[in-house]
Amino acid sequence: MTEERPGRLRNAIAALAYRMQAFTVVGYMGVVSLIGVEALIVLLGFTTVLPIAIPFVLIVLGVAYLLRQRLSALWAGIRAKARRSEAE
Repeated sequence: MTEERPGRLRNAIAALAYRMQAFTVVGYMGVVSLIGVEALIVLLGFTTVLPIAIPFVLIVLGVAYLLRQRLSALWAGIRAKARRSEAE
């Protein structure tokens, strides 16, 4: 038979919490590297004005940080096509 180990659920919840915190830190670092520290401070300063929007704005900026290489490659492709069409 299987024996139950004490604290198994607590360990699983702790591991999940640590992973979520790590994901949050990566998101904040992505936003800081995208918009800068000063802009992040201003953005977080708006928590008194519209606090519900701050997580959504940070999520959008974090996703933009993660996808910026793909976005820059897409933009370069569009510009190359425009140059080729102008040359013809």
